[in-house]
Amino acid sequence: MKFIIALTMIMSLFGCGKEDANRKPEGAFKEYEYKESNMREYPAEYYLLEVSKDNGLTLTWAKHNSDFTVLRVPEDAAEKLTALINEHKLHKLKNSYRPPFDVRDGTMWHVYIRYEKSRISCSADNAWPPKDLWNGILAINAYLDSLIEASRESDIIEVRKNR
Repeated sequence: MKFIIALTMIMSLFGCGKEDANRKPEGAFKEYEYKESNMREYPAEYYLLEVSKDNGLTLTWAKHNSDFTVLRVPEDAAEKLTALINEHKLHKLKNSYRPPFDVRDGTMWHVYIRYEKSRISCSADNAWPPKDLWNGILAINAYLDSLIEASRESDIIEVRKNR
């Protein structure tokens, strides 16, 4: 019993408690991060849209083991992303998803969304949320891809080496 109480306390310190489940975002948007990797690629896909004190709204991205590129993006991207989060009800994501059987390789992913007063965090290894929630994550990533495609060389703030 003491072990369970101690584990619950530790989990709450790191934000793994049930209090975050089904909680709608509160406060201003701060950050959206999505990471996906597998045995051959790190990252297979990576996005970090964040409010930066120095550069306004930035998008860091990488795909298929590429270097990390940091772009300056339009300020309304945070509003559009928040609308997608709300439309797809991503506040309903669980903290984690587990596959029906043990798999030692495959796809690992994590999504983290932070607001001023709340956050959404979800991760899994070879498992996915219900289709409507997964489609929401895919819609956000497709929107971020559209920002990358629309960017110009003058939008690049920096390129960082992967590893």
